[in-house]
Amino acid sequence: MASSAGGYRVAPARLEAAAAELEQRAGVLKTTRTALAGENVPAAAFGQVSASNAASATYTKTIKDLAGKLDGQVSTATVIHHGLAAAAGGYRRADVQVAASYRALLPESPLPKAGNPAGIGGTADTGQWATAIAQNRTKVSDALTSERDKLADLLASGGKAGDITDARNRIALYEDILANDRQILRFDPAGNGRIAELVGRIEPGTRNVGLFVPGVNTSFDNFQSYADLGKSLVAADATGRTAMVVWADGVFPQNVITEGPAAHYAQTMAPELKAFGDELRGQIDSHAGPGVVLTAVGHSYGGATVGLAEQLGLKADQVLHVESAGMGHGIWGPDDLPAGQAGVRRYSMTAPFDPIVVAQGNAGPIEWLGAGHGADPDRFPGVVELETGRDANGDLQWGMDSHSGVLKPGSDSWNNIYGVITGGPLTHEGFTGGSLREMVVEGVGRGL
Repeated sequence: MASSAGGYRVAPARLEAAAAELEQRAGVLKTTRTALAGENVPAAAFGQVSASNAASATYTKTIKDLAGKLDGQVSTATVIHHGLAAAAGGYRRADVQVAASYRALLPESPLPKAGNPAGIGGTADTGQWATAIAQNRTKVSDALTSERDKLADLLASGGKAGDITDARNRIALYEDILANDRQILRFDPAGNGRIAELVGRIEPGTRNVGLFVPGVNTSFDNFQSYADLGKSLVAADATGRTAMVVWADGVFPQNVITEGPAAHYAQTMAPELKAFGDELRGQIDSHAGPGVVLTAVGHSYGGATVGLAEQLGLKADQVLHVESAGMGHGIWGPDDLPAGQAGVRRYSMTAPFDPIVVAQGNAGPIEWLGAGHGADPDRFPGVVELETGRDANGDLQWGMDSHSGVLKPGSDSWNNIYGVITGGPLTHEGFTGGSLREMVVEGVGRGL
């Protein structure tokens, strides 16, 4: 809370972030408590002497006492977590009620009028998206019923473990969507699933909107991890001016080796992403007004999809490539993009030794065969290269783990993603990324 004239200003996002951190710590404590419960050292381990039994008893008592203290800390953290979450929810509900009261005093205006072209005074609760969210809630409820029936059949018939896990993952996703009134803009459970979610609000006062596009292996099984990224970015802005859309409303390649190099997935998704970007820009203009910065973030294969959507005129003010496969099939320089994209600010980050470097910048026969994803974003003219730096533990991000590790809160890379979206401070590329990365690219080129 921050003091202000006449009292205090409460930032629910900070309460929610603190609640999430406490929940995570409670989980760590629970894991430690479980490990302690499994400790069982026999008296013989203390030697075959008369004091062995006493030493064993003392050890057992110490472990028991420590476990008891951990139980107390878990309980305390859980109580505080629930309290903070409830408080944040209460403040947000109060904000909604107050806003509704003020809106009730205004003339109804579901659509922008000639004298109000930006549609100021509307909220994210009116218009096309509100209808889509309501309809998709029904679709999710129906899908949940269907998936529960499917899981019951799998368990009864001794179905494959992978199918059972998939069903449980989907059930968990659907239940969370319904329990938390999540704003689902697109939903189709067929195949690997297609979905898009708005995190936060697009309303008067919103100033930053991110549009995140994931990559290979995206499905309902892992969508929650990307939604959590969106939540972390929105919650980090204590001013409440940031919203995120996580867009997985496409058919993504599911195998990095056999399907990852293929361009046709991105070529198919790009027009859909561009159309969605137009819709998103319309929502911003009608509900938040001018001055909002829209940033498209493409991770891995999603970078190539964003790049091809740019070629079609994606209405983004900024584009950020994160461990990106490339600028998009056939895009090798600024001349391959329409003139209308000339003012787009572009950023890129790639951790050293991330295997994605093998995919970046491949030309020649591979492109003629319908594969490859165009220019290396880190080397594209006009792109600002950002540092991936270190993770939340202070370890240098590099190699296979860095490919998704760069998305984790607390890392230098996450801070840079947040900085691009919100206009905050950025850490530009230095020795920790560029020099090492150039070494591995050179090595690959030589066949080392």
